Amino acid sequence: MTHEAVIVRRAVTSAFGRAVAYLQEFPLRVFGRLMRDGLTLAIRAKWARDSRRLPLTPEHWELYDIIHRKSWEKTQSLPNLVRPTSRNDAINWAKLFDQRFDCIICCDKIRVRDYIRDRVGEQYLVTLYQVHEHFADIDFDALPSAFVIKTNHDSGTVILVRDKATFDRAAAEAQVEAALRRPFGWENGEWAYAYIPPRVFVEELLDPDSDVPPADYKFSCFGGYATHAVFIYDRGRTPKSQRIQRDGTLLIRKPRKSMYPQGSAFQKPPEWDAMVALADTLGKDFKLVRVDLYLSGGRIYVGELTLWSAAGFLPNGTPLEPEHLARVDFTTYRPLLIPELERTQSRFMLYPSARRSPD
Repeated sequence: MTHEAVIVRRAVTSAFGRAVAYLQEFPLRVFGRLMRDGLTLAIRAKWARDSRRLPLTPEHWELYDIIHRKSWEKTQSLPNLVRPTSRNDAINWAKLFDQRFDCIICCDKIRVRDYIRDRVGEQYLVTLYQVHEHFADIDFDALPSAFVIKTNHDSGTVILVRDKATFDRAAAEAQVEAALRRPFGWENGEWAYAYIPPRVFVEELLDPDSDVPPADYKFSCFGGYATHAVFIYDRGRTPKSQRIQRDGTLLIRKPRKSMYPQGSAFQKPPEWDAMVALADTLGKDFKLVRVDLYLSGGRIYVGELTLWSAAGFLPNGTPLEPEHLARVDFTTYRPLLIPELERTQSRFMLYPSARRSPD
């Protein structure tokens, strides 16, 4: 066989192989397209029904569509916005109908400090050392040996530094700078994060002599009333959690999906009643919010306020107890804030990469 014939034979074989592979994948491609088209039709039909019961406007559509697509992707269900019955329903209702500037402030881990200070006082804040636009601006000489580096506009960018002389500064810089460039939240309908100027900040590390951070007390508040808390401990080892009632007793319910295995270490601290009262105060301005608290050295600290737990796509779709539902007013609606924000501080100015490319 000539050299040219070998080349032709290989080309034909390669083309045939690609054709076979494409034909094998073709049913999956068609199925995927049908699923996308079917979901689009289902969302549009739901929009038509919901529009008869809810104050939806054409300007709501982009956020409404994002919420429903992501809900289907994460939970294989669509949120009930007319009569919310689960925590996911309530969170996604709030994304659409309880928009306000305070949402942006409370999602911003720097500006939320002012919100907390104005309502409960400076004593509940962890010491803030520095705030910068870039990691390279951090003055490490001015910092103690232990501290925490965070970004203010996202979730999960947290670097615990127990010894600044030995931590990997280059790796930390790469992680932080990547986070500062990356838009967060919009793809899940968490609209407020898109309007936060990204910053890196450094704050006090609580319990620096311990190899684990202090336990979390995550209080769920409905209509300004802390109904229960999730106690999470042993982060950095094997995290465990327990659900605790408002009175400080263990909340016993049927087993459900949880991010962490069931724990057994909770003991009601002497500061419990003060923590509940603090959560009530910080939660009163929102229909629902999670208030995250810590205890360190006998002092209570506010970690953050979380408006949309798991973005409203909790895998278990926890039904709301009737007493929780009764505390949330789903009959009053705030106008959509996003159009005003886009006129004054478009998210595309902060994150040009967030702009959708033409179809």
